[in-house]
Amino acid sequence: MRQLKKLRQLPWIIAAAIVIGLVVIIFLPRTTKTKYDSKANEALLNKTHKSFTPIAYTSNKSYKDRVFYEIFVASFNDSNGDGVGDLKGVEQKLDYLQSLGVSGIWLMPVNESPSYHGYDVSDYYDVRKKYGSLEDLYSLINEAHKRDIAVVMDLVVNHTSDQNPWFVEALNNQTSKYRDYYSWTKDQSNLEKFSTINTRAWHAKSKDNIYYGVFGDDMPDLNFDNTEVRDEVKKIAKYYIDMGIDGFRLDAAKHIYDGELDKNLQWWKEFSSYVKSVNKNTILVGEVSDKTDVVSNYLTALDSCFNFDLGTDILNAVKDNNFKDLASSYSSMQTIAQSKNKDYLDSTFLTNHDMNRVMSTLGSVEKCKTAASILFTLPGTPYVYYGEETGMTGVKPDERIREPFIWDNKDKSKNTSWTTVSNDNKKIAVNLEDKDKNSLLNFYRTFIKLRNDNPTLRYGSFEPINIGNTDVLAFNRKYNSETLSVFINGNKADQSVNTSAIKGTVLYSSENLSGEINTNGTLNLKKGEILIIKNN
Repeated sequence: MRQLKKLRQLPWIIAAAIVIGLVVIIFLPRTTKTKYDSKANEALLNKTHKSFTPIAYTSNKSYKDRVFYEIFVASFNDSNGDGVGDLKGVEQKLDYLQSLGVSGIWLMPVNESPSYHGYDVSDYYDVRKKYGSLEDLYSLINEAHKRDIAVVMDLVVNHTSDQNPWFVEALNNQTSKYRDYYSWTKDQSNLEKFSTINTRAWHAKSKDNIYYGVFGDDMPDLNFDNTEVRDEVKKIAKYYIDMGIDGFRLDAAKHIYDGELDKNLQWWKEFSSYVKSVNKNTILVGEVSDKTDVVSNYLTALDSCFNFDLGTDILNAVKDNNFKDLASSYSSMQTIAQSKNKDYLDSTFLTNHDMNRVMSTLGSVEKCKTAASILFTLPGTPYVYYGEETGMTGVKPDERIREPFIWDNKDKSKNTSWTTVSNDNKKIAVNLEDKDKNSLLNFYRTFIKLRNDNPTLRYGSFEPINIGNTDVLAFNRKYNSETLSVFINGNKADQSVNTSAIKGTVLYSSENLSGEINTNGTLNLKKGEILIIKNN
């Protein structure tokens, strides 16, 4: 979870406009801080939380059976015309998601927050007003379930907003129990200490109020040495599980105790045990932005973690048209992960809300198709970042990789407008790609369906095929008695590769091959060709 400090500091007015030349960027306004009012803050701390009756949802799909779709709600779909995407807007587009083939949604933060991104929660028991209401979230969950779509939400508990009533009370009332919800010091020298991500770890409101916050002075870290904090976090999780949520993406999972692996694992094992006691099917996916040898440790405590190394390796291989180390590197990742948890679940992705978009990294539809074909044919549960399937562009700062999704290139009322859209993205729209059988959108539909229709692509083992050609990626997926051989040529040139004799049926061919095939030890592939053979 990397945040744009400059953006967080923009004042909340109805909207803020920054004029850079002729480009006007409109941001979601940031809530202003109010003077401390002890009675008003006490009322916030003691307010009654709405309760919801869970509607039974059973599914034959396991986590491995699903493809997830990450949504920044503000940019996705606006149901009421105020320019900001909302939960009702997501609900309105469930049919689109179903047509794409996804069976899971990851909602980026929906809780009340003073910032545009939501990764600093001011109220864990409410939805941000621009997104709608708790009733809207409840409705979205149940409408998604009717389509057998699971819903995972961001759970941001490493830190809170500095406008959270817990912190407001802790800052202004040193005898309050909430003081121990955070970490404090009077030692001024701590202000010079840095976190493991090279940010200032301590911040001062006054000489007596120096507090800990890895992600900035407006995101004070919770103190997990306090059992009351742990109990509060468990209570929050139970609240949403009882509402019907299917799982949590655990933001900044390795920073609960920054740089202290054992204490992090102890907490997540405790949390996981509690969550499973509430609903054993709740999925817990950790965001541990690190190398595989670090990430794998968290697989002893959580169901799954995002595979950052794999996404980076796929993009680099496709960008450079060089697959020399991709298959062997992935095999090594599997070995490391399995040494920690033989039944681990891999959450795979190309990019997310913190990274430059795939199209901006690779530069062409053809290369984006190559990267997607790898993602959907490798083991793991794939995650697609909204707009990835249409080829949206975006390069940091963060708001430029979180731009409005374009549903219609002419009818602007169908799109959100909380911020401007870059010129490249104005040319990309669902209504245009729907009609084009060769579009990136329809390619995503094809490969997600291919995955959904073939258990071997979801459950099968992974085995590199040695072909002695670094321009082609080749591997087998094996499940029960079935073997699928996957060959993906980069976008450099036609290639001829040596293989063992493979006899089978074409499962997929980007060159429209069909029927029986016999390689006879040699396989000729066109530039950018993708071929999947179901072995006899």
